[in-house]
Amino acid sequence: MNMIFKSHFAQYIQDMLEYKKALGHNTSSYSWNLKSFDRFCRKFYPDETVLTQKLAFAWCNEMEKKSRSNYRMHAIREFGKFLVASGVEAYVFPSMLIGNYRAELPYLFTDEELKRFFAASDKFPTRKTTPVLEYTIPVIFRLQYGCGLRPQEARLLKRKDFDYKSGTFYIAEAKRCKDRRIAVDSALMELCRKYDVVAEMIQPGRTYFFESPRRKAYTHGWMSAKFHQCWKLAKLGDEKGASTPYDFRHNFATRTLMRWAEEGKDFGAYLPYLSTYMGHASFKSTYYYVHLLPERLSKMDFVGCKDIIPEV
Repeated sequence: MNMIFKSHFAQYIQDMLEYKKALGHNTSSYSWNLKSFDRFCRKFYPDETVLTQKLAFAWCNEMEKKSRSNYRMHAIREFGKFLVASGVEAYVFPSMLIGNYRAELPYLFTDEELKRFFAASDKFPTRKTTPVLEYTIPVIFRLQYGCGLRPQEARLLKRKDFDYKSGTFYIAEAKRCKDRRIAVDSALMELCRKYDVVAEMIQPGRTYFFESPRRKAYTHGWMSAKFHQCWKLAKLGDEKGASTPYDFRHNFATRTLMRWAEEGKDFGAYLPYLSTYMGHASFKSTYYYVHLLPERLSKMDFVGCKDIIPEV
C-alpha cells in the first residue's frame, strides 16, 4: 500500500522502505509504524530535521500504556540504522532496551462461539456504498480460519492466485518470503468460486479477490473492525477481550493438532507438513502451538521428547 509522508523525514522514510523492499522484506509493519512516526513529528516536532534521542523516546513512550512500544522501538531502531548507513546523523535505539518478544496466549474459540460467529457473518448487513460487502465477510473469515492464513495473506489474495481445477491458491509476498501454494477443502474452494462469480458481476475487473470499492485490497484496520463487528452481532459478550482476526490462524493450528492427537498421529512426522502449510519460518514457530494442548498431549508418548516440547 502506497503511503504519503509529509514530515522532514519523509524522503528518508520512503528511501528506507524501498531499500527494505528491494531486499525482499515485507515492509507493511515498517510502513504503518513510520507513518505514525511521520504524523507524530508533524504534530509535536514540526521543525525537527534530525532523529534525536529525545524524539525517538518521545514517540516510543506515546504507546507505552498500550503495550505496543516494542514494535515502535524496533521500527525506529531500523530507521536510525538506515540513516547512519546513509551518512545522515541519527540516534540508533539500543537493542538492549527493546527486550525479547513474548507472545501472549491466543484466544481459543469454542465450537459454539465459532458457530455463532459465522452465523453472524452470514447475516452481515449490506451497504449501498459497498455492494459486495455482505458476500465478502462470510467468505474472507471462513477462508482465513479454514486455511490458517495470516490476516494480510487473506486480504492480499488476487483472483489470479486461485486455481479452481486443482483446488489450490497461491500465497505471494508472504511473511519472510515464504510463498506457498495452499490446498483447500473442496467445499471451501467451491464457496470461493461462487463468491468470485458474484463479486465479478457486481464489481467487474477485480484484481484482488477481496477488493474494496476503491479497487484496492482492504486494510488491516478494515479487517479488524469487521471481525469485532461480527463478534458483536453474534452477541458473544465482552469476554473476547482485545483479540484480532489473527486468532483464526491460532485456532486452525491448535485444532489441527488436537485432531491429530485424537487420531494418534505421529507428531514428529506430521509437524513439518503443518509448518510448511502455515508458512512458518521454522519448526519452532509450529512447536509453540503444542504448548496450548497440555491435557490432550500429556497422554502421548512423544511428550518426553525435548525437541518437541522444551522444558517450560
